[in-house]
Amino acid sequence: MLSLSRITKFTQKIEYLAAEKSIIYHIASRYYKDVIKNEISLANITKDDKILCIGGGFCPFSAILLHQTTGAKVTVIDNNSVCIPKAREVVERLGLIESIHLECTEGCCKDLSVSQFTIVHFALQITPIEYVFAEVEKKVRPGTKMLIRRPKGNLNKMYCKLSQKLLACCRYINHNKPCNIGSTYLYVKESVAA
Repeated sequence: MLSLSRITKFTQKIEYLAAEKSIIYHIASRYYKDVIKNEISLANITKDDKILCIGGGFCPFSAILLHQTTGAKVTVIDNNSVCIPKAREVVERLGLIESIHLECTEGCCKDLSVSQFTIVHFALQITPIEYVFAEVEKKVRPGTKMLIRRPKGNLNKMYCKLSQKLLACCRYINHNKPCNIGSTYLYVKESVAA
């Protein structure tokens, strides 16, 4: 059975190739198109939203497709300093540098400012997801929508766990495509009780 590190390395290889070659980008982006369409519908994302994508990789497919489909401004953060320059090349090549901002930082960074975002999107391979989610959730404003990707059931053991208690209160959508993303959950930050 594949480990998360092998899945991560394979994903990074595909993303790197997609960042290098336009034809591979266009083929690989199809993998995400229906998933993104479902996520936009689930969270009712519009051009007026400000989206933070945590985890972008060498080729930030989700961020690009979120922007291209909705017109919303997107910020991508990734903790891999090698990924960000390559991701920036892709965004520039697509003429989207004014709409997609890229930054090298940790999702759980204490100094990360997230209050301006209306949507926070968590990539499937965020590690450790519970910690990153908890740190971000503390900082976002009430009403902020958080999209959390979860793996297909047979791949569940290879990805970081996320509390079923947290997910129980969330609406979600299943993705019926042949991919490792099984579903996306929508968590909405509630107002703090007075």
